[in-house]
Parts: sequence; structure tokens; C-alpha cells
Amino acid sequence: MKSLLLILFFFNVTYLTEVKAHDKRTDGSPESIYSYYANLVEKTHHQKDLRRRNMENLHQGKKELIITIDDGPTPGVTDKILDILRDNNIQAAFFVLGHKIDINGGLNQNTVRKNRALLQRMVNEGHIVANHSMQHKNIGDISGIFKKKKIKEAIIDAHDLMEPFMVNSTKWYFRAPYGSWQSRAAEIINDTPYGNNYYGPLLWDIGGSMEASMFKVRRAADWGCWSKGWSVRKCLKGYVNETNEKKGGVILFHDLRSKSVELIDRYIKEYKSKADYKFVSLDDVKIDLR
Repeated sequence: MKSLLLILFFFNVTYLTEVKAHDKRTDGSPESIYSYYANLVEKTHHQKDLRRRNMENLHQGKKELIITIDDGPTPGVTDKILDILRDNNIQAAFFVLGHKIDINGGLNQNTVRKNRALLQRMVNEGHIVANHSMQHKNIGDISGIFKKKKIKEAIIDAHDLMEPFMVNSTKWYFRAPYGSWQSRAAEIINDTPYGNNYYGPLLWDIGGSMEASMFKVRRAADWGCWSKGWSVRKCLKGYVNETNEKKGGVILFHDLRSKSVELIDRYIKEYKSKADYKFVSLDDVKIDLR
């Protein structure tokens, strides 16, 4: 039996050597061929590059809730949200804007220091820090002869500022501002050393749109609620109804307004009281890597 296996092994090596000797990715030796294919398999199974389209329908139907918070940090708002998350032992993912922690980004230096301290607190309390671009520009609309440069500035410049805080997950997450993306942006970032370590661009399941009639709020998004002058109570109804309809998922909030602090607090209380729902980490979402 051992002899037969040995014969099959050497036959396979010889065959691969003959077939692939001309391939410039190997030198034709059995070792280089097997090394090449081992690396290829590894890349296929663990590739984490940015996708050409947004990732959506992320985690519905499991009665699991993942809190994600965009556009911060904002002193006086983010810290109160962190208090609520700490008191309820919930991990969130904060999609941060790079210019808010950039000492050369135009913000008051004291504000930048406060913002960086908030990111450090996120790290210390176990939250995920993720990339939401540099200045919240619409990446899907970037065009012209400087497109490549602008896209790199939007994503890579932000990453370089955030990376020291992106330590509570083995994954780097990206969410495009406004959910606006283009395939060319994926190609540009994936052609850099950064691309293969990113998951995204991620959308959300709950909290991204407004839908209401005279009798019922079916969906709500906090930014839309406040722009329309809705109360926290009315906005919460939209979040709850969409959550119940989809049986959980990735929830979108923003840490820009104090009303969102109250909304998040009441949302958590609503689902902490339901034995069949639970809060989980963004890392628990099974990202489709195909």
C-alpha cells in the first residue's frame, strides 16, 4: 500500500512539473509548484478583499442583533453611547471618519484629542473600530483624472490613522459613506497591500431607510428621523418594526446627535427584555467571501 501511494505521489509530481514548467509563477520544480498551489488555496479560502458591490442582507432571520454606529466619534455623544454599551455588556462596531482623528484635518486640536481618546476607550472596552472613509465623501461619485488618488485618500489615508485602534478584530471592516460604491474603487484598493485584509463594503439590515404611513412606522433611520423632527419614540417604532420583520440583523445608528443616544438606549432595553433575541458581535456575521 505504501509503495502504491509513493508511486502515485511521484507520478503526480512529474505530471505537474511537465504541465507547469512553462508557467512563470513557478520555476518548474515540484516544490515551487506545490508552494504556488498551497498559497493559491490559502488565498481562496481566506481572501478578504473589498467587493465590487456592497455586501447586504448580512444577518437576517437569526434573532441576533449587531449594533453598528457611523460618522463619529462625537464628544458628548459617543461617550454616552459607550456608557450604555458598557452597562449592557454589548460590543458594537464604530465606523469612524478619519478626519475626526487627524491632527492635520482642520478640526480644533482639543477636539481631535478628545476624539482619539474616545477611540482608545472603544478599544479598551472591547469594541470594533472600522473604516468609514476620511471625510464622508460619496465614493460612488468620484471620477475624473484624479479618481485613483482621491479614492486612495478617502480609504487608505483614513485607514492609516485608524489602524492603531483596529485591534479588537482580526478583520478590517469598511462601510462606504451613503452606501455609495463603485467597482473601480474596489480594484484600486485591492491593488494595494491593504485590500486583502478588508471586509466590505458592508451595508446594514436595519436602520437605513424611512417608511411610514398615517398609521404605522414600518422603517426608520435615525438621521432621517431627526431631519423630519420625529420624536425618539416614533423613530424607535420604525427600528422595532423592521427588526421584528427581519428577525434581527446588522443595525445602523449614528453618533452625531443626542437623540440617537436615547434611541440606542431604548432599543437595547426593548430587546434585552426579549428572551429570544440577543446582541452579538459584527465578527459573528458570516461574510460571504465568494
